[in-house]
Amino acid sequence: MFGIFDRYLLRNFLVPFFYALFGMLGIWLVYDMGVQGPTFVELHLSARVIALYYLAQVPYMLVLWMPLAVLLGLLYVLTRMSRRNEIVSMLGAGRSIPRVLLPLVVFGLILTGICTYLNYDLAPRGYYVMNNMMDEVSKGHSKITYLDEHIFVNRKEHRIWFIQLLDTRIAEVKGIEITQQDAKENIQWVAYAHSASRDPATGAWTLYDGKISYMDPDGNITNEDFFDQKEITGWTETIWQLGSSALKGRMMTVPELQHYLRVNSDFPKSTLAEYETQFWYRFSLPVNVLVVIFLASPLCVVFSRRGSLGGIAGGLFLFIALFAFGNLFTALGQGSRISPILAAWVPGLGFLLIGLFLVYLRSTNRSIPFLG
Repeated sequence: MFGIFDRYLLRNFLVPFFYALFGMLGIWLVYDMGVQGPTFVELHLSARVIALYYLAQVPYMLVLWMPLAVLLGLLYVLTRMSRRNEIVSMLGAGRSIPRVLLPLVVFGLILTGICTYLNYDLAPRGYYVMNNMMDEVSKGHSKITYLDEHIFVNRKEHRIWFIQLLDTRIAEVKGIEITQQDAKENIQWVAYAHSASRDPATGAWTLYDGKISYMDPDGNITNEDFFDQKEITGWTETIWQLGSSALKGRMMTVPELQHYLRVNSDFPKSTLAEYETQFWYRFSLPVNVLVVIFLASPLCVVFSRRGSLGGIAGGLFLFIALFAFGNLFTALGQGSRISPILAAWVPGLGFLLIGLFLVYLRSTNRSIPFLG
């Protein structure tokens, strides 16, 4: 499928691409170690823990910087080949612009697949490690499994939980206040318990050492039931669901987002918007690698010094615009201003169409407007 021209183009592209990618990783590593160094010393972390800390973040950094590394590689190799008239030679040999760019597109598809794999699970975990690991090590517990003074609202069944201590990892629930309301938000009863547990097999909750205060519509206590142990059936809440409201969508993997959306389907759309947007963003973000190739390649295939400088500037401008619009639409989606699917896909697909149009202009030997 690939001839000598294709292999030559790929070989020339891969060198600056990998230089750019590993160069950015090296700069990030040196900078972050300088910032986190005092914390490592204060917490007495071993070299193994520090190495695992940075290895966990690498997938996130690869997904984040892969489009930029592709852009820098394209700007270097295509403008250099254009100045040396190597692109003209390929065209003179009977190849069209789309055929010349084909190996780069194929390589972009491969990189998109790699980024999609990383962004499915490993990259969100790396982002979580980057933001929370040092704080968790210093406190001795996880920020998403060990929660203090946590509130969970079951809107479908009109039940409000206040939990003094919730550890979802070991299913520990202590210091509980549960308020049951009717459809008109009148309090029916309030349960207090020292601790609670849930039987995964039957779904029954057991409250320990507490009482239930029954109330009339005016809020007056009509009766109190003290107990050492009380079993309650029919509650749909699970211990994971109680703690799920503390999860941040950007730090969740695709399976976790799917589970969250399924378990908390009764939440308002405005509450679920963040998680739905992040779910679709997991698949739309890697496509930016391919979008960058279509945007930058026709700008870098030029036939004069003036055009090459304009192509570099145009490529950088479109790259910045791509990620600016991506962040803007993501914020709008998470804020429930627009549909989560549109928020995740519109920027990438929109700039992909722009890139295809630029390829069309270059392949038909028409001038690109802002290059003259």
